[in-house]
Amino acid sequence: MIPPSAQRFVKNAIFLSHTSLGDFLKCPRSYYLRNIYRNPQTNYRIQVASPYISLGAVVHDVIEWFLENQDKPSLLQLNEQFRNFWWKYHGKRGGFTSKEEEKIFGQRGLKMLENFSKNWKKLEKIVEPAKFPKYHLTENVILTGNLDFVGKLPDGSLHVIDFKTGTKDEESPLQLYIYAILAENYYGRKVAKLSFWYLDRDVEPKEVVLDPLDKTLDWLVEKAREVKSAWEVNNWVCKNGDELCRDCRDYQAILDGEGEFMFSDHAYKKDVYYLEK
Repeated sequence: MIPPSAQRFVKNAIFLSHTSLGDFLKCPRSYYLRNIYRNPQTNYRIQVASPYISLGAVVHDVIEWFLENQDKPSLLQLNEQFRNFWWKYHGKRGGFTSKEEEKIFGQRGLKMLENFSKNWKKLEKIVEPAKFPKYHLTENVILTGNLDFVGKLPDGSLHVIDFKTGTKDEESPLQLYIYAILAENYYGRKVAKLSFWYLDRDVEPKEVVLDPLDKTLDWLVEKAREVKSAWEVNNWVCKNGDELCRDCRDYQAILDGEGEFMFSDHAYKKDVYYLEK
């Protein structure tokens, strides 16, 4: 078990997730544009609409809805809910460049839900969901994340599963290790098993090797200090210098007025823009 983290209020906290940490490690300025910058009119973060992000959001939302229902919905009901949720990301709102592209991604999503509907009973009994649990890494840097599924194993320990909608297997189990730290701290139980479930091709979760979490926790504390240091000196230089990397170019284009505003996602406090490719 990892050492417990005291839950306390932190003024001007810096929240670090697997996604935002990945942004920081790839390019500090990309991290700034995606995670720190706020639209002065709404105080929301900005996001470039992407078919992959849209597909993942809808599939995850439908599965969450499914798991919350005591009387499990049928595949027909899953498909209907998928189409209802899809309208939020229809057309440019979801980053789709054509009706054909949107149709391809929509069909992929329906196929994933069919696979999930056939095989969800292989999951353990779900424990009470935790909404963005937190772990204090340093004085004002807080680790957080959104856990897709936490199941209870026969001995009372936990199985953390992340549902994947991408086309490639994850190269690193870091995301699951972060979720394991968050789960152990939140539930006060040992995490004994970690898995990715690649919904477009696997009929059940694929387990990853679970090494001791203390080394990952130490590494995360080190990275938290690096992020905190960058914040303190406001050092957000692109890894490519003035040329800007691809991620920075896209988000800078939004700041320069080249993107088309689509909608404000009030649940996640984001303003979503379509950017012509």
